Amino acid sequence: MNRSLLPVATLLAASAFAAAQDTHLQKAVELLRQQQFAEALPELELAHRAQPASPEIENLLGITCTQLDQLTTADAHYRRSIELNPKLPGPHKNLGFNQFNERHYAEAERELKRALARDPSDPFTHYYLAILYLATSRDALAVEQLPASTTLLANDPESRFQMAKACLNTGHGPAALELIQSLAQTQITPSKEYELAVLLSEKHFYPEAVKRFEYVAAADPNSWAAQYDLAIAEINAGQPDKAIPILQSVAQQQAAPSSVFSFLGSAYESTNQLPQALDEYQKAVQADPQNPDHYLDYTRLLMDLDRTEEATRIIEQGISETASTEDPYALDLRLGVLRLKQARFDDARTAINQAIALHPDLVVGYVALAQSFMQQGSDDKAVEPLLKARAMLHQDATLEYYVGLISLRLGKVAEAEIALNNSVRLRPDMVESHYQLGKLYTQTDRLSQARTEFECVIGLAPANSSAHYQLSKLYAKLGETQKAAEMADETRRLMQTQREAALARQKTHLAAFQAPQ
Repeated sequence: MNRSLLPVATLLAASAFAAAQDTHLQKAVELLRQQQFAEALPELELAHRAQPASPEIENLLGITCTQLDQLTTADAHYRRSIELNPKLPGPHKNLGFNQFNERHYAEAERELKRALARDPSDPFTHYYLAILYLATSRDALAVEQLPASTTLLANDPESRFQMAKACLNTGHGPAALELIQSLAQTQITPSKEYELAVLLSEKHFYPEAVKRFEYVAAADPNSWAAQYDLAIAEINAGQPDKAIPILQSVAQQQAAPSSVFSFLGSAYESTNQLPQALDEYQKAVQADPQNPDHYLDYTRLLMDLDRTEEATRIIEQGISETASTEDPYALDLRLGVLRLKQARFDDARTAINQAIALHPDLVVGYVALAQSFMQQGSDDKAVEPLLKARAMLHQDATLEYYVGLISLRLGKVAEAEIALNNSVRLRPDMVESHYQLGKLYTQTDRLSQARTEFECVIGLAPANSSAHYQLSKLYAKLGETQKAAEMADETRRLMQTQREAALARQKTHLAAFQAPQ
């Protein structure tokens, strides 16, 4: 902290007091104004001899000794001033300032709070409290002091930087961004730019993170790592087209990690350049054949394109390559799903059961096993692994949804209602559970409750044409003719939009069977 901040405000407040005192005090104050602290000290000592009970002179002696790095003596003068007049805010504030610099944080906080109680409008006290709370990692308390200390923080880039981080950590995004923008006008090191960029990314301020990563990359244009970070920030900011040329450049670097190809594949996929995406996912697998994530990325897109046989070969390769180094749980599950797409149900269940054996505490394996029976129309068998998981594991919204769905298909309405309500309770934003509840209430002639559920679906997923269709029928039953007609029109519009989107996807997918140029 800059100690010159301490006397400026205090001395101005003391000038009126000094004018009526002896010449030694007047001369000392003038020297202090000129920041000639060594010359001011003997004059203050002479004034003190003449007025040994003056709390103001004790305070000025404390300020002077502080500037001369005589902190023990300064603290003694402040404490003596407080003894003489506890109501003066200055000595409490100045003692708190020194205690902070001496890292006696508890006493510093106590004295600064006393100063604030005596003068709540003093920006210096708010500023000192702010930097104390920042130094002791109490971000929420630091941010409370921000409005009253903004002016002083403008002269303290380091504390402004720390305050920006505190604002981000406590959910005060607009205040953080304002501080960060002001920091752009000052010198800030690339390492701090990087720290801010990472924190902004973590808090989902992606466009602002891009700006900071741009500064970092500009500071070290030969660093492929800086370029890599910038590219990922561009992807997070929804600008994959900007990330592609950066990642292409990084991919040519000898030390670049295999994840560069994976992110490049993701960027191509986001821009519907699917042949190029497949090519990059394949490169990621080749660059690091023991990384299961690369196989999952590659086969996910192959599955989306209905290239099931090819995806199966890749995932089997992944299981073989990673067997000795990685947990094959995700790869076994993916193989099970692929076998389901090929209607090889026994093989699918073998792979899924292998995954469950590895992690019996994870719900997704049991759900996949249930789906294998559902696809064969064996709902009575499908519910068994779900009930087993329900008895073993913590409650899970997805698990309850499938129990409810299968119970509904089996005609067990009461069990279905309990499970679907459990799912909604555990995850209120789960669209599928609300939709199935709406259907259940419609079947049991509880139209008002069905209406609530379908309207909830539309609130969560406005483009859900099935919910619009169900509501159009429901409004008609309830005699709300106008609403029924409007909902039917909206259903037709959504279905047309979805058909057009499906055709566009099909055209894009067909292009993905072509080799990239």
